[in-house]
Amino acid sequence: MLELVIGSKRWSSWSMRPWLALKRTGAAFEERLIPLYQADGATRAQILPHSPSGRVPALKTGRI
Repeated sequence: MLELVIGSKRWSSWSMRPWLALKRTGAAFEERLIPLYQADGATRAQILPHSPSGRVPALKTGRI
């Protein structure tokens, strides 16, 4: 199973692109949405467990 970690598709076209590609191909994936622009570095703190760079989108494979 794939896990796609993204920010808001409304604010981030970079997050929208892989989401759209996976939807169009019919791939099975789970979406994990992390709200962008949270106060006190909360956004980065929520992203880091999924992406060492601290950026989204991130596509993870394997068990969820």
